This record gives sequence, structure tokens and C-alpha cells, in this order.
Amino acid sequence: MILAPPEQTFLSTCPVCQRQIDVTSLEPFTKLKCPFCGQMVRVRRRFDQFMIIRQIGEGGMSRVFEAEDETLGRRVALKILNRQYSRDSVRLEQFRREAHITANVTHPNVIKLYSVGYDQGYFYIAMELVGGGSLEQRIRREGHLKEDEALRIGREVAEGLRAAQQLTLIHRDVKPANILFTETGTAKVVDFGLALFMDRGGDQSGEIWATPYYVAPEKVIDNTEDYRSDIFSLGATLYHALTGSPPHKADTAAIEDLRRIKSKRVTLGESGLRFSPRTEHVINGMLSTSPEDRFANYAEVVDELRLAEGLLDRGSVRRRLLSRRARLIGSIAAAIILAYGIGWLLREGGQRRQARALQIATADERDLDGTGVTLTADKANKKTVSERFTEARQAMLEDRQFANAEHKFSKLLESKDLIQPTENWARFNAALCSIMLDKKKDAAAQFAQLDTTPDLNGLAPFFATIKQRMADGFSLGLNPGSLGYKTTNEEILGYLLHGLAEWHFGNAILGAKELEYFQEHLADIRKSPDTTPTATLDWLSRYSTLVDRYKPDFPLVRNALQPKNSGTIAELRASLALVQQTRKKLKTSGAFLTWIKDLESGLQREVSLLTLQEQQRQMEADKKHRQADLELLAEVNALVPSLVQGYDYNRAIDLLTSTRLETTDVRTALDGRLYLYTQARDFIRQLTTDLAAQSWTGTITRREGGQLTGKITCNTAGTTISVSLDRGTLSLPLDSLTPETLVEIAQSLGTQVTDSTDYYRRQENTAAFARLNGLLQLSTTIAAQLMEENTSFRTRWMKVMAAGI
Repeated sequence: MILAPPEQTFLSTCPVCQRQIDVTSLEPFTKLKCPFCGQMVRVRRRFDQFMIIRQIGEGGMSRVFEAEDETLGRRVALKILNRQYSRDSVRLEQFRREAHITANVTHPNVIKLYSVGYDQGYFYIAMELVGGGSLEQRIRREGHLKEDEALRIGREVAEGLRAAQQLTLIHRDVKPANILFTETGTAKVVDFGLALFMDRGGDQSGEIWATPYYVAPEKVIDNTEDYRSDIFSLGATLYHALTGSPPHKADTAAIEDLRRIKSKRVTLGESGLRFSPRTEHVINGMLSTSPEDRFANYAEVVDELRLAEGLLDRGSVRRRLLSRRARLIGSIAAAIILAYGIGWLLREGGQRRQARALQIATADERDLDGTGVTLTADKANKKTVSERFTEARQAMLEDRQFANAEHKFSKLLESKDLIQPTENWARFNAALCSIMLDKKKDAAAQFAQLDTTPDLNGLAPFFATIKQRMADGFSLGLNPGSLGYKTTNEEILGYLLHGLAEWHFGNAILGAKELEYFQEHLADIRKSPDTTPTATLDWLSRYSTLVDRYKPDFPLVRNALQPKNSGTIAELRASLALVQQTRKKLKTSGAFLTWIKDLESGLQREVSLLTLQEQQRQMEADKKHRQADLELLAEVNALVPSLVQGYDYNRAIDLLTSTRLETTDVRTALDGRLYLYTQARDFIRQLTTDLAAQSWTGTITRREGGQLTGKITCNTAGTTISVSLDRGTLSLPLDSLTPETLVEIAQSLGTQVTDSTDYYRRQENTAAFARLNGLLQLSTTIAAQLMEENTSFRTRWMKVMAAGI
């Protein structure tokens, strides 16, 4: 893990006057005028062994440059984290995580990561450089892609994502900008910065990270995802490539808007363009709203895309826009039908309202199931206050729709016919709803308006106490025994009120005690010696349902994990896992949930910090290993050429094989060189075997100059060739012939090979031999053809390219 060092001064040397310039405040690759000689110079171009050449991209957290790896002699894409993030331990961890994730995936259709580092106050990642641009750029430039080309790109990307999924890894941000192309057109997936491993618990952040155009519905609807979410995003990307527009016009980051937009099913046929049936089948399958309706795995996706490619009839498939005239006529017809329907509904609605106005309420006005509540009729709504009060209380106690109930009580309080004590009970219940919605100010405002005049059927002291206590910061911290409310009448609701207030705004453990106290003493009402019939107080027991909502969380509060001041990273991770489990189990909000979230955030920071420190130590060790490996590789590279005698590569191969390197990218460079020498040896063996079995007639060129024309054969040892001339037979050492002559003979003899596997093997040997002997143009031509036709060769040849040989 990489930890940002304290702020320090960085100097850069002017290449003209050789004076040093303070560049501490300047970003990498900044161009400025030298304060000493006045020349325009680039500063901060070198990061460790990488020399920046030009900027090729920029994102929200980083910039990407083309750079030269001067140690290994290759071009790379250097991704440098921006200044503010390079000093942010959390962002550093995220950036390092991207490097770790990407390095785990090795596949021709995934951008390869070479190394990571921290230099001059900046964190960087060195990656494979490809020069074919992105799919986003192609769509912008071409409008939309041909059907067969889009299917090929989709298949290659699916193969890359399948390799990641085999490591239980999902990408989470598949989109055109994250699909790059090599010079030969091969598609590669890049930017695994949002990826996560599904077998490590997935994303517990609760945040939605994705690009709105391409994000899967399940991610925005219920924040769940798996590899099928990437399949949807790939389908949306291919839809965009085929039609020139994304499937959902989601120019918003608002979650509610996205949920509404993403819940609508989109099919390729709705685009107004014509595609082959199989193409529509595979894209529509990937874009299914439900993950269960998409393809079961990437193997099916790859097979379906390949089948669509094979069945594509390029002569009969052409894109045609639907007739604008037809759409216009359809729109007009739809508008007429809609207008007629609205008119009918308005007429019917008016008739119904008129009939309702003629009705006469015959129901007797009843008591509100609460002592002393006075009922009046609400003339505007044609419902009695009793009906409206009961409806609001039902929404709160039975339906548990607290926001709806709060609204109903608030509307009831606006009624001019409302009198006491109904008004106080409406405020009391509205305040309860506000508390359960964590709206502390709204609850306090309702309590502040309670009427405490004496004419309240004996409840004035109770309401006065509630008003005073709630105005004084909700009187948090009082034990049930000190509250002093009666448990034989309506005052028992005071314990419920204090318990909910404590749970949401104070001490959850104390809140649980007060809520349990309320439930336990509900039976006291029936034991009351008062002359008031207890039946009229039965409505109080209904409030017990509110406590039932909180009871499952009581054990979680009492057994909550207490934070630790220190511990190993394993202990902290275990504590974090327990805290996260507790948070997931909670059914209610409130002070305890806030505390749990704060504790979780604190533990996550500690884990990240310790992980950073551990990774820093590991990177320091890796850096030492890498430096030692680089020094050893340099010695080996310098020695290898001297071990080659003519076209005998065996001693060089033995040295390369016996060299042990621990660092991945340095080992890759060694493997690339070993591969070339091994293939070149096999080239010579195959050539001498062929010449020993059959002759070749033509002109050969000798290294020291001069040409000979005749029949060429080779001895069984493969060291000497015989040239049959008119004047006799001439024997020559094989290594006296130029590399061009040997390639020409091999290519000529290779035309007689009928087995495709043998032919590709010979061509691979020839490409390696040519490159090792300086025939770069010939080698590049052969390799380019093989990479298009042979995926396994492409993987091997990339090692050669990475080694810069």
C-alpha cells in the first residue's frame, strides 16, 4: 500500500540552461517559461523510469499519458492520480485497488497492467498502451457501427469480461469509453476502478457507482448487482454502437428519475433501424430488465454473439428509418384518442361528484375511541373529524405509513372546526410520526403548539408536562421511573413518546427501556379504580404496535459491538464485519443506526489506513526485489548476444531459462526474450530438417557478400549446407548465409505445408527469427497477420512487444 509522504519541495532542471526550477505546485507535464533563460520547457516529465511523451486522456480522478519505460524500452500508458487524490489515503486505496484488480486479469481482451508506484507526490499505474482509440470515439466519429463490426467487438469484450468473471470479478462500469482498440482493431476492456470481487462480500457502501446510460436496472432499483449487470451494460453499449444512441436517455443522476427510466423495457427493434433477427435476439436478451431473463453466463453471450455474426446476411440487412410520416399520423391519432378519453373521464368525474354532493350523511357521530375527544363534521371533505382522525391513526398504527399519517394529521389541524382536546391529540400523533421519521424540528414544533388551558377533560397537566419537556431538548436521558406519568389512563402514552424520542435522538438503550415499560404497563389500565369504563381506553393498546416495530432491534442495541482503540488488521476486519451485519439487521432508523454507521466508517478508515501501511511495506519490499531483478535482467541482456554462435541459440536459451526473477513485469520482459530465442532456434531446426529431407533451388546470399545459385541441401547435423553448381558441389557453414536467405528458403518450403497448425507454427518461428535478426518490417507483417487469425499467438507476441525487443 502506498502512503503519501509529507509535503516536500520538487525541483526540475531546465534542459537549456541547466538551472533548477521549483515545480512543487505544478502538475505533471506542465509547460512553463524558464525563469532563468526564458525558454518554454516541460516539467515533471519523469516518474521513476517512465518519461512522459504526451497526454492521451483525462478523467475525474486522474490523467493518462503516453510514456516511455526507459528500463524495459517500451511505450506504456501512464495513469497518474490527481494531486488532491494522491494525498487522500482513501482515494489512494481505491486507486491501488484498481491496480490490484486489473493485474489479476490476464487476457488478450483486457488491458494489461505492468506496475504501480509513487513518485514526486503522485501515485501512478503503468499499463499496456494501445493506439486504436475508444469505442466512444468511434461512435462519435462514425455515428454508428456496422452490424458485423459491433457484434465482433461485443464478442471480444464479453470474452474479456468472462476472464474477469472467472476470478469472481465484475467490472461495474462497462461503457463505450472503457472499450479501447489496438492498432489492428482488437477490443480491450479498461478501467476496472469500480470493480469488486463477488466472493468477498460485494459492495457494502450503499452508493451507486455507474454511468446512467448503461447502468443495469437492478443497480438503481434495489442496489444489487452481479455479473449479469455487466451483461446488461454491455448490451446497452452495443445498442449505442448499433443505433448511435444509448437505450435509455438518462441525462440525470437523480436516483428516483433513474429508477423510473430504467424500469422501462427497451428493445433494439424500437430504435427505428432494421437489424437481423439474431442480432435483435442477442441484444434484447442482454437488455432484459430482470437479471433472471438475461443470459445465464458469458459463455452463452459469446456463443450468441458468434452465432449472430455467422448468420448475418450482409446483403439483405440494411438499416432503414421508420417513416416520419407514419409516426406523425400515429402521434396525431394517439393525441385524438387521449383527448377523447380525458374528456370522458372529466364528464364522468363531474357526475360522480354531483351525486356525492347530494348524499346526506346518516352515520351517527361517535366518540374517537378516546376520552374527551369532541367530534365535528368537516363540511369541505364531507367526512367527520372522527373519520379523518381515525383514518390518520390507522395509517400510523396499522399501515405504518408514517409520512402519510403525518400529512393527514397536519391537514386535520388546518380544519376550522377542530376543537380541543382533538386538536392536542392530532398534534401529539403528528409529532409521534415526525419522531419516527427522524424529523426532530417538526416534532418540536408540534409540541410547542399544544394547548394547556384547563378545559381539557383533566388532561391539561399531562399536555403541559409534555410541552415543557419536549421544548427542553426532548428531556433526553430520563429513566422511566423518573417520568411520573400515570399508567392507568392516557398519560401512559408519555412513556411511548419519551421512548421513541430517546431511540431516535438520544440513547437507544434507554429508549428501549422506556418502550418496554410502556408495553408492560398497558395492563394497568384495566386495573384502574377510576369510575371511567376501561373500555373507552382500549384504544391505547393499539399504540403497542409501534413498539412491536422496534422490538427486533432491542437485542442488537444491547449486544452492540463496542469500538476498539487498536488491533491488528484481521481483528479490525472482523469487527467491521460484525458492525456491518448489525447494520443490515436493523429494522428502524434512529440514534443507534447513526452510531453504527459512524462506527462502521471509523473502522473502515482504520482498516484502510492499516492496509495502506501494510501495502506500503510490501511495495517497498517489491521495489527492492524489482530493482534487483532489473539489474540482473540488464546483466543477462548484455551477456546473451555474446553466447550466440552463428545461428546456435542454445547457450543463450540456457542462460535465460536458468535466470530466476520475482517481479512480474521484469519476468515478462525476460520471458519475451526467451520466447524469441526459443522460436528462432526452432526456426533453424525446422529449416535444416526440411533441407536435409528435400532440396531447394534458388539464389543464396552470403554474409561476406556474393551470391550463389543452385540446388541447396543440408547435412543431418544442421551445420553445413551443400550448393550444387555446374562446376561441382560447394559446402558452406549454415551461419555464413544471411538471415534474409534463410527466411526466403523457409517461406518457400512452407508453402508446401497443408496442415494449418503446422503452417501457423512455422510462421510464428519465422516471425521470431526475423525480429531477432533485425528484419523488423518482415517480422511485423507476419505477426500482424497471425494476431488476426490466432488468439494464442497474440498472447505470446504481446510479451515480445512488452519486452521492447
